[in-house]
Amino acid sequence: MPTLGSRIALLAFATLLQACTGSKPLSKKATKLDAVGMYAEAAEMYLQSALRNNGNIDAKIGLKKTGQMVLDDKLGGFFRAVAMGGDKSLAVSSYQEAIAYQERVRRVGVQLEVPDHYAKDYDRVKGELLVELYEEGQDLLDRDDHRAAEQVFAKIVKLEPGYRDASSLQAVAYLEPLYRNGKADLEAGRYRKAYTEFDQILRKDPSYRDASALRQQAITKGQFSIAVLPFTSTSRASGMVTKVQAYSMTALTQTKDPFLRIVDRENMDRILEEQRLSLSGVVDEQTAVRVGNLMGAHAVLMGNLIEYREEPGQLRRSTKDGYESYRVQLVNKETGEKYFETRYKAVRYNEFYQENKVYMSFSYRLVSLETGEVLVSKVVDREVADHMYYAAYEGNRDALFPARNGVVDLAGNARRDLVSLLNAPRQMKSVADLSNQLVQTASSTMASSIQAELNSRLP
Repeated sequence: MPTLGSRIALLAFATLLQACTGSKPLSKKATKLDAVGMYAEAAEMYLQSALRNNGNIDAKIGLKKTGQMVLDDKLGGFFRAVAMGGDKSLAVSSYQEAIAYQERVRRVGVQLEVPDHYAKDYDRVKGELLVELYEEGQDLLDRDDHRAAEQVFAKIVKLEPGYRDASSLQAVAYLEPLYRNGKADLEAGRYRKAYTEFDQILRKDPSYRDASALRQQAITKGQFSIAVLPFTSTSRASGMVTKVQAYSMTALTQTKDPFLRIVDRENMDRILEEQRLSLSGVVDEQTAVRVGNLMGAHAVLMGNLIEYREEPGQLRRSTKDGYESYRVQLVNKETGEKYFETRYKAVRYNEFYQENKVYMSFSYRLVSLETGEVLVSKVVDREVADHMYYAAYEGNRDALFPARNGVVDLAGNARRDLVSLLNAPRQMKSVADLSNQLVQTASSTMASSIQAELNSRLP
């Protein structure tokens, strides 16, 4: 840990470096530092000088001398680590730090020298370290300590990416615990959790053991099939039932839940025809259970449109008092100078308002075919609306001001409100667009509720 004195020295050096922003001042200051034996600080200042002006020859000459001394210190640390025969990781990191410094200096056009024997010693020590790490990683795998093994193989891959099968073993160390957990969860009936674990494996390695088949097995065993029976209606807008059901089917399929399977309409029609059942007549729970079983479903979804109404608004117009400003040129009787005066004349402008609304209420029930239990039963009430509110003036709208108590209202906020109305949109969503929005929102709410129920039953 750096001492208080060393921290103060580093802070002072950083302050000095920041103060000498030009290339020449940095180079001169570096020369003074070198003269008093502070070659490491001098080397850094020479390097900064050369970075600011690559044509500063004095900086490069000074960097060649002091930088080599810094590099030799770093190589000395590597030599000592090798000679002591202790921590090979420390020896390798010391050499890498030295080479990184050499490369940093080379980028400004100064070549520092590393004797060849250092590279040979480094290759030897690195090779020995790789062998030790590889054996350590294999031992950890044998002891099922996958997390520690993954960390060891990650060090190997970082040190030498193509070393033996370290990369594959690193993947194994990461994937094998997921694979084992997935199999255990699959056997315990935790199908969704098993699916998630196998899916993680396949995202990293699509061919890892039989993870793909096991993921599919989890889906097959845990999949929950729902037969959507024809929705009914107790409202006058019976024509909306088909639309509500279609949007509901879409919302359910868009959940992208692999464990949720919706029996398609074509398959449903075929089965009912074979059994001589009328789809339009499937309304009571007893018949619904029979139909659902014929389709191999786990549950049936029934819906009823309780109420639906559209309220297209009428455009309402109201006339408002206002004032239009204008300028009058006058003459000062005493001085004869001309000047302008702003005056206001009473005018009228129109405000328009229209609102469209759509309201819907429908209920739905999800009934289990295994137990007859009503899994979900809810009523969805939704209303959506849109409106337009704007002002229109046939005169100079830029000069229009609102009125208040029979006089012009010059308050800034009143004027801003009027300008906002003059520039407000003169269109709104149609009843048809609101209807689509309403049915889509209600259907999504229903789908989310059903999916939440499924998640609670299938961990």
